[in-house]
Amino acid sequence: MNKPTIDEILQGLSSSCDLESEEPNRYTAVMVTAKRARQINSYYHSLGEGGVLDGFTPPPVSTFSKNYLSIAMAEAAKGEVACRLRPNR
Repeated sequence: MNKPTIDEILQGLSSSCDLESEEPNRYTAVMVTAKRARQINSYYHSLGEGGVLDGFTPPPVSTFSKNYLSIAMAEAAKGEVACRLRPNR
């Protein structure tokens, strides 16, 4: 996978996430994009069932990819995915 690169994803996450103490790392990028991909999956499945959308927003990134993880990674690279990390205790 060439686009978006991990550096682009990390830059997008650092601009959009609420991070008090540290910059996002690869683990954070994996967790955030995987969670967003599950939200996109739930959104499309709820459309097919005719049910309530459960508060999931449609993907704002226009892409030709049908892979939910690729869509989530593109959103993260553009800074359209917000996240909040819990402080270390």
